[in-house]
Amino acid sequence: MTKKIRIAAVGDIAFLFKPETDIWKGMWDEADIRIANLEAPIVENPGPPADKLIRMKQPPDAATWLKDLNVTAVSLANNHMLDWGKEGLEQTCEFLDRAMIGHTGAGKNLEEASKPYIFQVDGHKIGFISWSSTVPPGFQALNNRPGIASVRVKSSFQVDSSILDEQPGTPPWVQTEPVEDDLKLLEESIAFLRKETDFVILALHWGVPPQWSSLPQDPIAEYQKVMAERVVDAGVDVILGHHSHAPYGIETYKPNSNVEKEVPVLYSLGNYIFHPEHSPHGFDQSTFHVPYAPSLLPENIQSCLAELILESEPDSNHLSLKQVIMHPAMLDEIGEPVEGTLEQRQKVSERLQQFSKKRGTETKLVNQTVVLEVNSTVAPYSR
Repeated sequence: MTKKIRIAAVGDIAFLFKPETDIWKGMWDEADIRIANLEAPIVENPGPPADKLIRMKQPPDAATWLKDLNVTAVSLANNHMLDWGKEGLEQTCEFLDRAMIGHTGAGKNLEEASKPYIFQVDGHKIGFISWSSTVPPGFQALNNRPGIASVRVKSSFQVDSSILDEQPGTPPWVQTEPVEDDLKLLEESIAFLRKETDFVILALHWGVPPQWSSLPQDPIAEYQKVMAERVVDAGVDVILGHHSHAPYGIETYKPNSNVEKEVPVLYSLGNYIFHPEHSPHGFDQSTFHVPYAPSLLPENIQSCLAELILESEPDSNHLSLKQVIMHPAMLDEIGEPVEGTLEQRQKVSERLQQFSKKRGTETKLVNQTVVLEVNSTVAPYSR
């Protein structure tokens, strides 16, 4: 008999206070596994503040609030996890451990930061790792330095003088590529985890929020496509993206192998609970030197929950992803999820579907949800 495992995944969580008891959860509590991205450290005694654009922190009770939300595990590899030094990172891990919430993506060195979290469900092992390409100076975990598991990105800028003559002030075209040595480390981590587990989930903190993007460029940066192709070839089964603070749709990739398989890339799940952006004192910007003034866009108050349905076949220990369902929602005035109106949910789902279709991925709209039927067979991996 075919067994089904359901995974629920949401985007960024950053608390300033205890969330409301009636927040929207969709099918969250019905899932076997519940994953979120913890966007800010949980800090009681801050260390030296990082010299960076924006800093955030969460109060010590945040771990309890995560537990109350029934979160199974969180990704930690992101551009805020060391906002308050290694002390803030250490306290975050301690608070999560006390609350018995799994975590991956950051630690006292590279080995610890890249260590996966393993879910055990119905006799299956599901591997979960978290890496980031948003890497402030000094945040990357090294063999002898605490930090986040990272694939740094190199940027260059192309300017067409004829465009500048005709339209002075036009932003340059931003070219990006991942640092090869970092990407190889990620590939090695995936390949090892592939052999040890029945399914591999990769959380990636990457991309550019739409309010920070150059409109003439695609919302997906060049390096994201390169990374997606490489990690799919290495053995990832699904990518859960964060950092853009707005939900994006799905693109599927096929590994360069004989395996008949599609791997969904969910470029961004958006925000789930994000108090700082909706509070006048949510961000610490005391070292904000450049006068950027990005305004929130309509998609920044859209949210979603991704439901992943996995199946195992008899006499096989590998799990296949059969369906991805994106459940739309909205954020209220304090940055917490609400169901929203029928019209609002329809608008979110249509935007996600159009995003996916533009990238060659056909989905269906079913009762305001976006449904992807995944063409995937049980892969011939064994452990």
